[in-house]
Order: sequence, then structure tokens, then C-alpha cells
Amino acid sequence: MRFKTTLTLTLTAVLAGNISWVSAASDEMQDTMAAAESSEFSPYVDAEGTISRPHEFRDKWVHIGSWFVREDDQASGPGVHDVYADPAAVEGFRETGQWPDGAMLVKEISSIREGQKTTGFAQWAGEPGVWFVMVRDRQNRFPENAAWGEGWGWALFTQASPETTTTATWKGEGFNNCFGCHTPAQDTEWVFIEGYPAVRDFAKYPK
Repeated sequence: MRFKTTLTLTLTAVLAGNISWVSAASDEMQDTMAAAESSEFSPYVDAEGTISRPHEFRDKWVHIGSWFVREDDQASGPGVHDVYADPAAVEGFRETGQWPDGAMLVKEISSIREGQKTTGFAQWAGEPGVWFVMVRDRQNRFPENAAWGEGWGWALFTQASPETTTTATWKGEGFNNCFGCHTPAQDTEWVFIEGYPAVRDFAKYPK
């Protein structure tokens, strides 16, 4: 009887251990699947929706347009705004007239340099100061992440934090007030398409 009791307790412990192991393995598999799904969606977005800043955008992406915001009392973000999109995003936009799922835009804002040149008094981009990143999400993948809203993921990177986004919510303050800045562009997918000659003639939005 004592032998049977000991054997029963041992088997119970083993089974409990196996169940615990299976549960842990299942959790790990779910995490792996979530990470893989996120990677397929975008290599710059992790399973929780945290956005990373691409490093190759200047060399391998399409420069879709620039903005020049002069320094005055009305300007909240003066500087030269150069905007890039990944090649697949540009190709998709030119085919459909709208940004495809997973499309990524990077805006690099640089200081303004100026001086007299042979063609006249000129102004040009100096050192970059901040980077804004937008990622198109048509499936609402990260409903619990406040940095995602209106079909986009939003992220700000600074010189002090070039590798880690400072955006906890896209309705923040200052440079993190993505909502306030982009509200006028709601009808064009929250993107000021008129400033991007590389794609704007392909746009298909209600007029």
C-alpha cells in the first residue's frame, strides 16, 4: 500500500510538472507566433507594437517630398522636413491610390542652414534633430497600445533617444501631439499628401 501511494504521488508530481511544462511551452509558442506575425507585418514593429527607427531610409528608401517650415512665432516645428517611404509602400500607393498595410513613412527634421550661393541667397538642411515615424495598420493590431490610432502607429525619436521611441500616446503633448498636427489630413489617411510629389498624383481620395 505504501508503495502504491508513493507511486501515485510520484506520477501526480510528474504529470503536474508536465502540465506546467506544456503550459510554459504553449505561452512561449504564442509569444513566438506573435513575434513572427509582427515581423511579417513590419520588421520595425515588435509584438507589443513598439516601433523602431529604420537606419537605411536615406540610402534605400524613396524620398517622397520635403517641407520647409520657416522659423517664426507661429512655427511649432521649424526646419527642413524630408520625408521618406519604404519602396513597397510607394509601389502600393501608386497601384491603389492609398497607403498599403505595413507602409512606413519617416520624416527627418533638420535645422536650417543658410548663406549666399552663386544662384542667390540659399537655405538648406543642417543637422537632423528629430525623426517621426508612421506605420500603416489596417487591421488594428495593437488596440491596447496608445501609440496607435486611426490606422497608424506613431513614434518620435530624438537626438537624445535615437533608438527608442519617446511616444507613449499619439495624443500627447509637444512633438508627441500627432493627433493635433495631423487632424487636418484626416481625409487623406492622416497624411499631408499634397507635399509628396512622388505619390500625390496617384492618390485616390474623395474630393
